[in-house]
Amino acid sequence: VHIIRHSAPRRALWGAAAMLDSQCASRVKYGAFLGGVVGCSFGTVYGTYEAFANEVPGMLKIRYIGRSAVGSAAIFGVMLGAGSLLQCGRR
Repeated sequence: VHIIRHSAPRRALWGAAAMLDSQCASRVKYGAFLGGVVGCSFGTVYGTYEAFANEVPGMLKIRYIGRSAVGSAAIFGVMLGAGSLLQCGRR
């Protein structure tokens, strides 16, 4: 006995749903990841400079640098992810 499975017909993607196909989603994810990496690097360098320039005492430097790195990573990640999403809509 053979079981034949019929898949549901695929609908054409229109509007916002067209931007969320798998290729576009992977581009947005990759853009957000790269933005996070670049932002974290930049935030670490800038946070280190600011911590020493402002003479932050002792172990508070670590918290200062970490806060700067995470904040920059979040901002850069969101911006590059949004830019990738906008580019997906153009293609």
